[in-house]
Amino acid sequence: MADFTDRLKLNLSGTGKELTPQQLNDNFKAIEKEFMERSVNVSWFGAAGDGIQDDTASLQELINKTPDYSILHIPSGRYKITSTLQIRKQGMRIFGIHKGRYRQGKGVTSIEYYGKGPCFQIGDESLPSFSGFQNVQFHDLSIRYEGTDRATLNNPFSQSVKRGYYGKGTTGIQDWKGGGVVLDNVLIEHFETAFWGYESDVNLFKCTEINYNKIGIHLQNRSSQFTSIALFTLGNDTALDLNSSNGARFMASQHIKDGSPSDIPILINDFMNAEFIGCWFEGLSREHKVTVPSFIQIGATKETKNVALRDSILAIADKYDDTQSVCNYFVDVVIGKKVLVDEVGGYPRNLKQLICFSGSSSTQQVTLRSHLDFSYSNHRYDENNGTGQALLLVEKYSNNGIEHLNETFVKAYLGSRQNIPAGSWQKVRFNQINHDELTEFDGSNSRWRAKRAGKYRIQVYVSTDPQVDGNRTRLALHLNDEQLAGSSAYAYLDDRVIGGLNYGALSGAMELRLEANSFIDIRVFSQNAVDILPGGGITYLTVSRI
Repeated sequence: MADFTDRLKLNLSGTGKELTPQQLNDNFKAIEKEFMERSVNVSWFGAAGDGIQDDTASLQELINKTPDYSILHIPSGRYKITSTLQIRKQGMRIFGIHKGRYRQGKGVTSIEYYGKGPCFQIGDESLPSFSGFQNVQFHDLSIRYEGTDRATLNNPFSQSVKRGYYGKGTTGIQDWKGGGVVLDNVLIEHFETAFWGYESDVNLFKCTEINYNKIGIHLQNRSSQFTSIALFTLGNDTALDLNSSNGARFMASQHIKDGSPSDIPILINDFMNAEFIGCWFEGLSREHKVTVPSFIQIGATKETKNVALRDSILAIADKYDDTQSVCNYFVDVVIGKKVLVDEVGGYPRNLKQLICFSGSSSTQQVTLRSHLDFSYSNHRYDENNGTGQALLLVEKYSNNGIEHLNETFVKAYLGSRQNIPAGSWQKVRFNQINHDELTEFDGSNSRWRAKRAGKYRIQVYVSTDPQVDGNRTRLALHLNDEQLAGSSAYAYLDDRVIGGLNYGALSGAMELRLEANSFIDIRVFSQNAVDILPGGGITYLTVSRI
C-alpha cells in the first residue's frame, strides 16, 4: 500500500487583512495546490495517464485503499481502463480537471474505457434494497468508450459527424441500490447506456453532458427523486429513459438532435411526477431527411401520470421536401393522464402536430396552456392516431382572458327513417355526426360517452310522421344503461299526447354532472307504431360541456 498520509497536511493560514487582487490570485493558486495535496492522488498508485499504459489497477487501488468519504484526485491526462472499476465506499468524491470544452480534449481528465460492462460500478445486484453505497460523487471528468467492440447508433446526426457508435454491452456509470450520486461537470460518451440506476434515488446531475450513447440516462425500479440542472444531451438514440419510478425534475436542460426514425429521445413509462422546466428541445436538421416519431413518449406500456412540461422551447427545423416534419409530435401520449404542456415557444408549427394520442387506452389526457401564437393547417393541436379516448383540454391565453378550446361539443342526428313499433321503447339511432370535437360519440351504439368529468347540457329533438289522434309519445334519457329493453330511464325529457291528425315532435333538454366514462343514449316510446323522420335539422342530439 502506498504511504500517502504524510502528504495530508494544512499549509494555509489567514491574515485577517484585506487582500489585493494579486494576493487573492496567489491564494486561489495555493488553495488549488492544497486541494491536490490533501486529496488522494492516483499518481501515487502508479497511474501514468498517458493513454497507453493500462491504469485500471492503479485506479482500483486508489478506490480500494482509501476510506469512506475520501477525496480522490485524478490529474489531467488520458487514463486507459480495461475492466470495471468497482466502488464499494460511502461518500467517495472523485475529482478530475476540467479546462475548456470536453470535446476539445485539452487539459482534461479523460477516463477512456476499453472493457465490457460498466466502466464505474457502484455496488451490485446482490445488495438488499436501498442499502447500497451512497453519495458517490464524480466531478470534472470525461468518461468515454474507446474500445473496438462497437455497434452503430441509429441517430443520423451522430453518424453525419462520424461519432455514430457505442460500445456493445457497456455502461458509463452503473449504480446498484445506492443513490445520492452526484455528477458535476461530467461528460459521458459512446456507451450503450451512459448512466444506469436501479433503486438509485435522490441523485443530482449538474452541468452533465451525455453525448452519442444508445441510451443516455436510464432510471428504473424506484430510482426516484432525481434532479438535473443544465443537463446537455446530444446525438443519442434515446437521451432519457425513465421507468418504474417516481419524481424527476429537469431544469434548463438541452436535448439536441437526439432520436431517430425508430428511437424517441425521451421515454417516460410507468412513472409518476416528472417535470421539465425551461428546457430546450432541438430536432434533427432538415438535411437528414428523416422523421423522429415524437420528442417525448408517455406511458408506452403502463400508466404514467403527472408529467409537466413548462416553458418549453422547440427548435424544430423546417420540413424537408417541403412536406415532411423532422419530428412529428412534441408529446405522444399512449397511457397517460394529468399531462400538462404549459407554454411552448420556438417553432412548434414545424411539427406535424403538437400532441399525439397513439394508444388504445381510455387514459389519455393532456392539458395545453399557451398563448398559442401558432397554428396547424387543420386548426387542431392534437392527432388521435390510436383508438383510445383521447382528451385534450386547451386553455388559450388572450386579451379576453382564458378561452377553452377543444371542449365537448357534439351534434349527432338520424340518417334514415326509423320505425318505432307500437307500445315499446326504442333507442334512437343517432348514427350520423355533424360535430364531435373530442371523438366522444359512438355511432354504432348510438350513444355519447364523456371523456372527462364535468357538467353537461343535453338537448334532444325528435320529429315523426303524422300520428293518429290521441297517440301518446314519450322521450327519455338513459344513463350508463347497457340494456336494450326492460330498463328504467334516468330522466324523462318529454311526454305528450297528439291532438288531431298531424306531425309529431318530441323535445327536451337538461343539465347534469357526469363522471368520466359515463355514457347516455336517447329512447322513444309510442303508443302506436310511428316512423321517426331523419335529418340533421329535425331529429338530432346535441351535447356541450358547460
